Amino acid sequence: MRGFCSYLYMQWKRSRKLLPALLGVTLFTCVCLGVFGTNYLREGALGEGQKKYRVGIVGDTTDSYLGFGISLVSVMDDSRFMVELPEMTEEEARRAMAEGELTAYALIPQGLVDSIVYGANDRPITIVGSTGQKGLVGFFVEELAEMVSTLVVRSQSAIFGMQNILSAHGMGDVWLEATDKLNLRLIDLVLDRGRLLDLTELGLAGGLSTGGYYLCSMLVFFLLLAGIHSSPLFGARSRELMRLLSARGIGAAAQVAGEYLAYLALNVICLLGVFLVLSPVLGSGALPIPEWRDGQTAAALFWCFVLVAAVLSAMQFFLYELVSGVVNGVLLQFLTGIGMAYLSGCFYPVNLFPEGLKRLGQALPAGVALSWADKALTGSVSFQAAAGLLIYLAVFFGGAVLVRRCRIERG
Repeated sequence: MRGFCSYLYMQWKRSRKLLPALLGVTLFTCVCLGVFGTNYLREGALGEGQKKYRVGIVGDTTDSYLGFGISLVSVMDDSRFMVELPEMTEEEARRAMAEGELTAYALIPQGLVDSIVYGANDRPITIVGSTGQKGLVGFFVEELAEMVSTLVVRSQSAIFGMQNILSAHGMGDVWLEATDKLNLRLIDLVLDRGRLLDLTELGLAGGLSTGGYYLCSMLVFFLLLAGIHSSPLFGARSRELMRLLSARGIGAAAQVAGEYLAYLALNVICLLGVFLVLSPVLGSGALPIPEWRDGQTAAALFWCFVLVAAVLSAMQFFLYELVSGVVNGVLLQFLTGIGMAYLSGCFYPVNLFPEGLKRLGQALPAGVALSWADKALTGSVSFQAAAGLLIYLAVFFGGAVLVRRCRIERG
């Protein structure tokens, strides 16, 4: 026991030399994430003055009905908070798309309104987008075009049906007045469609707000990559020293425990530095995270992430044991950290992934850590996630001991 304590103290003295540099990296990371979070999560980011999508209107819109409809949507419809419909030439639209200023543009053919009036519907509107906008943006544009075309066709059918009924019953003298009234009624229905439902936000994932979700995700991502800037700790190991320590009574388990605890202490101190920076910022309301209430929330979340740091530190220690050389270790740490962060939902919620990838991401150590952290931020506890983290901790620590023992025996 005395030999283990001496070895642990020696490893701590060796590790703390990296502490100033690691704290500097931590502070720089916090500042970068803070600037990003402030700009991304500030209130009103999706307000009327900062529209998300711009869809250009190209073609002849001088017809009174068409021009009136576009103006009505741009000024009165609820979609004006999401979509802007600037009118421009096709050359201007292509240039704007190439510069990323447009999401897409709609090419309106000549004679569109006449085609609709006479029931031909043989002049479709062409939606032009780029191949790089597949996914959510492409889906949005397709749905927008489908919505507009459906409204036009259904409105046209209603008006023609009414006119046929009036003509069949000898009421041609009220035909024009009834058409105007029905047109106004249809316009009212379209503009008032927002009253058909109430939107309740349940959160981005796990019941968390967007800010709360990305707070936990970025902390997990920070711990996933901690093994890269701590690589100097794992560069000066030799099998001769391992065998010498073993001969003096400090076996594989004691060696791994001493080195691992010293490395974990570094990560916990850096994590504490992150929380000391975050607490006043979040407490002042600079970042809109509703789940962050007071210092008690910060303390609970910190102790939650101590367990996460223990598991991910054990994983990183195990990965360094598997390979020889600092370069190979850093490369393995980077690929594992980035891949696991992506699959586990640090960048995008796992609900956006296919079912197979979703289950895989949730089962990975980072996925279990996110589930544990999400619950802790909301003030609850996930015993399933805690058990999963403890199992991973035992597996990684045991794997590192096994690899170290094999190295000592092989010489």
